[in-house]
Amino acid sequence: MPSATLELASHALNHDQEDMNAAGPSPKACPPSPPSLLAEVIFVLICSGGQLVYALLVGHVTVTQSVFGAALGLPPSQLPWLIGSFMLASGLSVIVSGPLADLAPPKPLMVGAFLWELVWNIVAALTITPKLKILFFVARAMQGLAVGVIVSASMSILGRVYSPGHRKTRVFSLMAAGSPFGYWLGCIQAGALSAHLPWIFGSTAVFLAVCALAAQLTIPDLRPARDGIDAEAPSLRQFDYSGAVLASVGCSLVVFGLTQGASADWNPYTYCSIILGFLMLGAFYFVEQRVARPLIPNKLWQTPGFKPLLVAYFLGLGAFSGAWQFYAIQFWLRYQGVTPLTAALYLLPNGIVGVLAAFVVSKTLHIVPTQVILTASMVAFGLGPVFFLPQAYATTTDHYGYWALSMPGVALATFGPDMSFAAAAIFITSSVPRSYQGAAGSLLVTVQNLAMAVMTSICGAVGQRVETVPETGEIGLKGIQAIWWFGLAAAMVGALITATMVRIPKAEEKEHVQ
Repeated sequence: MPSATLELASHALNHDQEDMNAAGPSPKACPPSPPSLLAEVIFVLICSGGQLVYALLVGHVTVTQSVFGAALGLPPSQLPWLIGSFMLASGLSVIVSGPLADLAPPKPLMVGAFLWELVWNIVAALTITPKLKILFFVARAMQGLAVGVIVSASMSILGRVYSPGHRKTRVFSLMAAGSPFGYWLGCIQAGALSAHLPWIFGSTAVFLAVCALAAQLTIPDLRPARDGIDAEAPSLRQFDYSGAVLASVGCSLVVFGLTQGASADWNPYTYCSIILGFLMLGAFYFVEQRVARPLIPNKLWQTPGFKPLLVAYFLGLGAFSGAWQFYAIQFWLRYQGVTPLTAALYLLPNGIVGVLAAFVVSKTLHIVPTQVILTASMVAFGLGPVFFLPQAYATTTDHYGYWALSMPGVALATFGPDMSFAAAAIFITSSVPRSYQGAAGSLLVTVQNLAMAVMTSICGAVGQRVETVPETGEIGLKGIQAIWWFGLAAAMVGALITATMVRIPKAEEKEHVQ
């Protein structure tokens, strides 16, 4: 990890006088009795590793999608399932694991999820053949289940350990940096090992073993948090099982229908899946009004600026991942003729600028209103298509096209997910009681998963309607251009929403809302 990231982590953990004056010498402000500063730094990096592992596993199959397709004997229409199977399971688990991490000790969840991830990476490494492709997709789904638990549990842990303030801002900014850095790392790893696909997952298994050991040694033994001195500690008896079933199955049906839609030529069963999924989500909404402890606090939906923030985050992140980034890599591979490793190196600004963006957010969130940062992130989401559309018309294959257009596009667009995730995560987790930190974090990750699935499906439909290559069934260059225009429009609508409808004061030093 770059030294700037370690510096940011260390800076976040300094017991500086500014934070002590703002938040007070509360034992909640730092992990209980850390054996050393190094252990505390590792603790924060491990919790931030949830976003890193999530993006790492997506990057594994992005620059190598055609290589995996050939190794598994997949037609182009089924390539989205390399990511879709992972996203489907991740969306299923994150809804359940977030509230679960609030009601049960989160440390065993984290350690167990890292070990589960390790096992299924080994299985994936052994099943990259046409005869075992079904088992390979099962392994990808099991990876998604584990990473959903890791992300939700880590947000619950950090949200409970760190009180709102400068230090929490720095920690969540560091977590946001894990996503672009992990994505670039996954692309580099996959590109370098594209001729030896099993080792992509084999080497990741070694990394996950180290993460599991570090989590066991550094994560504190947290118990369910009380929301007041006289409040009763929540327990698993209060878990909303009916809501969990409706939400997880509903989201899974929606993601399945959207991901399968293009490859099945929008067969009636895909429409039925999407409609049934939305009906279950509607039933989930009514059930949550009547349970003693809903998965997401009902009060959160009445928080000023919360609903438009989620809509804008959905549009912006969907424009970034579903409309621009996925097809930018296809453009490099198919129309500029680069190798998977070169495409991964093209994404280097993604990793470097991700850390820089996290540092910027950590310094500005307490100076300027949050909606300013969110609006800037929406504009950044749109800069990817802005720099790639001129290339699409010229389809240049020399390095000038990269340095003049691709590189600044990748660098500037990276500010979008980092700034928006950090700002949204801090706002949401600080707007709910301490006992709801995992639930609030899981909501944000659920929106992230749905944005990628929905926008990828819509963009695939747009591209296919505009131009499809008859020989391969792939989306043609004009189709990719249309997708980028659509992504730019979605990002600008998100910017308009945050600029006009979201009003959040600059982050203040205050305790979690009770």
